[in-house]
Amino acid sequence: MLDSQDSAAPFYPPRIEPAKKPLRFPRNLIKLVHNILEVIPEQAYDEPIVIAPGPPRMAFLTGPEAVKSLLHTRQSEFPKGEAQNRSLEPLFGRPMISAEGHDWRWQRGVAAPLFRHEELLHYGPIITASAKTTVEAWCAARPGEWRLINRDMLRAAFRVISSTMLVGGAEDVIAAIEQGHADYFSNANWWIMYAVLGLPSWLPRPGGRAMRAQEVRMRKAVTAIVATRRAGGVGGNDLLGRMLAAHDPETGLRMSDRLLVDNILSFLVAGYDTTALSLTWTLYLLSQSPKWEARILEEVERVVGSGPVGSEHFCDLVVTQQVYNEALRLYPTAPVIVRDIRKDVEIEGVPLGAGTIAVVPIYAVHRHRRYWTDPDRFDPGRFAPENAAKRPRYQFLPFGAGPRICIGAAFATLEATIMLATFVRAARFEVARGFCPLPSGQLFLFSKNGMPMRVTMRR
Repeated sequence: MLDSQDSAAPFYPPRIEPAKKPLRFPRNLIKLVHNILEVIPEQAYDEPIVIAPGPPRMAFLTGPEAVKSLLHTRQSEFPKGEAQNRSLEPLFGRPMISAEGHDWRWQRGVAAPLFRHEELLHYGPIITASAKTTVEAWCAARPGEWRLINRDMLRAAFRVISSTMLVGGAEDVIAAIEQGHADYFSNANWWIMYAVLGLPSWLPRPGGRAMRAQEVRMRKAVTAIVATRRAGGVGGNDLLGRMLAAHDPETGLRMSDRLLVDNILSFLVAGYDTTALSLTWTLYLLSQSPKWEARILEEVERVVGSGPVGSEHFCDLVVTQQVYNEALRLYPTAPVIVRDIRKDVEIEGVPLGAGTIAVVPIYAVHRHRRYWTDPDRFDPGRFAPENAAKRPRYQFLPFGAGPRICIGAAFATLEATIMLATFVRAARFEVARGFCPLPSGQLFLFSKNGMPMRVTMRR
């Protein structure tokens, strides 16, 4: 178990209240619609595997060895959850993140070079410039103005992802995304429930009409960019350029326009949403912990000096990364991984029948009482360098694990570190007295009541 010595008063940020016991139908689906993390039973925070009888029958895997079996050592036996894929299909289609086998491997191979270490270093100036633009907007705002920091973080992260993954045409895409972004994901769990029950997506559901309109807007904006680049024969080293030029090594076929749109849209939404949400939660935690805010500020001044924060400073921003990792532990932005169990198996001696939905609730893995000391406490000291060797690989999963680990994990960490260091050096962040964010697990983990903050410039 990991611990650190901290003499400051402990801070316990808001948490999801778990179900007291594994849920049965229909209460499990009622909870799923409201907040997917409320489906996780209390026992999953204490035991490595917990079965919920359902229907649908679910197995919650939270122990490191059980998670390793599902996501790594035996991952070929457990395909991505079909219900999850179906729930994502109206927006994303069938991109790399939903593909299996050969289709997944060759598409991932196309994108992988963009995320190599030497390529990531080139992205530093883009990240720095986006962070600077955000700070300039704060400077230009009315002093003492309350802002929805979650929106500021979305714009900052989108500038980065669009400039690196999709050069050109990004303004039309961000306009389409912003038009209905919040409403879209607030209703996403209805979509997931329909997929779990095998109901067709065209059936009426709360928020369904607005969600479909948003899907059309977003896919139309990305389709226009793909068509323009295809017609102009414009390649390039961004993600779209690489995918336009790529072909399946076995069949020789190139990606269809539909598959290009699927992949670009999934990279854009997943890539900027997760980073923006993680930064939002981090700034909230720092607003409640002056000690760690001061430690980041001291580190940035010592490591960076008065110049801009860049990728060359990344390795030395140790405290900044500790705080960021602790935010990801408490509020993992993609809080659940789902796999299908298609034949009778045993994992860690527990029999799991065919048809069971295997769930890795990352939120619960990160707060497991057997593997973390005082797990609901905000304590970045857990991630001090001397503690790294004590932590099992499958105990901390902010980007997943195994062969299907998030391809952009290193990119997201670099981006968040540069931005967080830049923001803390430039400003102080404060939430209104009595404000308490409401963690809500939909496709992503966000604050249901937003994150209004007052930003006060340091100089």
